[in-house]
Amino acid sequence: MADSVGSLDELFEAVDERFDCPGPSDGFFGEDHFFMIEDGQQLVGRKCGETIVLAWSEDESLIQGARELLNSAIAPVPVVGTAGWFVADVAEAGEGGTGAPEHQATAKDLDRLATELGADITEG
Repeated sequence: MADSVGSLDELFEAVDERFDCPGPSDGFFGEDHFFMIEDGQQLVGRKCGETIVLAWSEDESLIQGARELLNSAIAPVPVVGTAGWFVADVAEAGEGGTGAPEHQATAKDLDRLATELGADITEG
């Protein structure tokens, strides 16, 4: 089933289906999330609410580089993914300032997502 995730749009749809991401009707416009990788490369990802970030790429080195950035966060970041994509919960990583995020996904069951999409889960 992991092979069925063939683009960032497909990954977002899979996450939205399971997590019920907030959308424009909720006042959240799901801006892109940019991961700045070594050598000036960037990986464009997407947000599901203010604390879930996801990315997909045919270039596995970009995915690996973004995952290394997440691993260097102040607090452990739970990450679900394969060599070609990941979904991370950055709620504890100091992203987005202080206070509770206003726009959250309804659910954040990363274990279930990993099982259903045939992915691995890691933390920090």
